[in-house]
Amino acid sequence: MTLAPLVAAATGRPTVSFELFPPRSENGRESLWRRLSDLLDTHPDFVSVTFGAAGATKGPSRELLAHVLGSTAVPAMAHLTCVGSSRREVVEIAGEFLDAGVRNVLALRGDPPVGSTDWTPHPDGLATARDLVELLQVADRRRSALRGGRVPVDEGPLTLAVAAFPRGRDAELAALRAKQDAGAHFAICQVTFSADEYATFVRRARAAGVSIPLLPGIAVTDDARRLQRIGDLAGVPAPEQLLAALDTDDTAQRRRASTAFSSGLAAGLLDAGAPGLHLYTFNAAEPALDLLDHLNLPRSTQSRIAAVGGPTP
Repeated sequence: MTLAPLVAAATGRPTVSFELFPPRSENGRESLWRRLSDLLDTHPDFVSVTFGAAGATKGPSRELLAHVLGSTAVPAMAHLTCVGSSRREVVEIAGEFLDAGVRNVLALRGDPPVGSTDWTPHPDGLATARDLVELLQVADRRRSALRGGRVPVDEGPLTLAVAAFPRGRDAELAALRAKQDAGAHFAICQVTFSADEYATFVRRARAAGVSIPLLPGIAVTDDARRLQRIGDLAGVPAPEQLLAALDTDDTAQRRRASTAFSSGLAAGLLDAGAPGLHLYTFNAAEPALDLLDHLNLPRSTQSRIAAVGGPTP
């Protein structure tokens, strides 16, 4: 299923989506399948699967995507970065995802490799996410041409999403506009902890000519250290009041505090006109489920078509 019309509010209700990352070990894999079942039972509108720098998690990412696509009716979005890869390598990886049934891609420039502070494109690579948006469309057209223009009945148009940064300066707004003009259908925002911050960003984006839907991102976790790490990596510090509330060994108290904050934030974002909510789950089910229970949002009408038991061969 292609996501562009859905995120553009064609259904008249806010969308709910989850971000997942591929497991790093066999134990992590088995644990994720169990938690993933709980998440997918809520019938989200889509899930997105992260992709390591320079294809570091290509195999596990593809396995997780195939698992979702092969065992559920939930659409899956593949992350794809251009850092450290040549144009040919990017096209090859994109082709693998497309051949696996992926029709929704989050096109990202990508972060510098671990240990590096500067981002330098591959000598024969792409310099920006805008370039990646353009290349993916070329790759999809070429793939169609090689099949003689025949399109399977269940294969919808390619949907391309991009990243947006609510705290971004004018240059980042210009980059977002360029990604839109290159063919991006919607944007997923970096984590925000403030509905007012998101609303201000939307106003600035619209003034800059950005008209695509802007999905806000919410970090749903009761782990204070994880929130602090987000602040360190992304420059988006969590509110001190939230961190203080999570500074306890009482698990139930932490979950209540986390849910109270995230549900209040989510309600504020929807009141501000957000077309949906993109939940950064960190592969944990309970905080996301608690949030959805508190919001009581209308769910996707899609139904599961198979039990979740492992990746489809």
